[in-house]
Formats: sequence, C-alpha cells, structure tokens
Amino acid sequence: MARSYVAIYQNKEINYFVYFDFEKREIFKIAQRENKLLILLTAFVSIIFYYLMKDVSFGVNINPIKMLLISSIIGITIGFISIKLTNRAIEKGLAHRKVVIHPTDQELEMYLFEGRKQFHILFLMMLFLIFVLFIASVFLFFMPQNVLMFLASIALWGIIILCVWAIRPIKRSQVHKQLEIELKKRSS
Repeated sequence: MARSYVAIYQNKEINYFVYFDFEKREIFKIAQRENKLLILLTAFVSIIFYYLMKDVSFGVNINPIKMLLISSIIGITIGFISIKLTNRAIEKGLAHRKVVIHPTDQELEMYLFEGRKQFHILFLMMLFLIFVLFIASVFLFFMPQNVLMFLASIALWGIIILCVWAIRPIKRSQVHKQLEIELKKRSS
C-alpha cells in the first residue's frame, strides 16, 4: 500500500498530475483520462438506486450499535481492498505513462503554490465526507433497519479510506514544505 510518490499539482486544463517521488528525488507527470462519462453514469445510477432502495428495510429488530459496527467493518474492508486494487492498477501502468520532468524554479514554485490551493480544497472535501459519514451514521443509529443508510455508511467508509490514501494529506504537506525549503536554498 505504500508508494514513494505524492501528487503536488494537478493541471485541470490539460488534465495531468505532477508527482514528486521522495525516494528517487524526481518529479514526474502523468496524463489522466477523462472521467466525465463515468461521473454522469454514477450520478444516474445513484438516483435510480435511491428511488428503488429508499423504502427497503431489514425485517428484523437490530441493535443500532451492531449495525454501526458491521457497516464500519465492511466499509473499512472494502476501502482497503479498493486501495490494493487501485495500487496494483496504478503500478502496472506507471512505467508507460510516467514522464520525468525537470521544472525550472519558477515552474516548481507555481506547482507548489497552485498545489497548496488544490490541497486545501481536497482537505475540505475529505472533512465534508467525514461529516456526511457522521450524518449517515446518526441516521443508521436511529433507523438501524434502513438498508439505504446501511449501504451509504459502508460506501462512505470505503470512499473516505480511498481518498485519504490517494491524497495522502500528511505526506503531501511534508513534500510541499521540503520542496519550498529547497527552492529557498537555491534562490539564496
């Protein structure tokens, strides 16, 4: 699950990510695929899924704490499985898609400045997902028979774990600070 690189910047116009490999001490970029069709399909399927599942419930009386525990364990397990699968898919194609770059100090400064702004947005997104998980868990606690809240709790656990793994907030902050210090040393 450990990888030696972290994203420092995303160019949304040309659709590529800039990464810093802290073991090899190199900066590289990877072009990303367009995911608009997948997002639209997911939104459409989610609406239909909600319509079909909103009134479905488990037919037995269930302890709310057990439901929260079960949904958390299943969601965390799904999150770690998706990390393994995602990591395997990334590592498989990384050598072909990776392009090592040597940015100038001005380009690197721009990557770090824009990357820090993007990081704050991603961090707020993670906090929002945690808040939504909390709300779903509260609903699941008070409505333990509701299948939709059970599935939402599972999905949110998996998504949060995958997002934290992909964004790597602590390592990303460390890399930004390290690169900013190196830039200051070069300019002095």
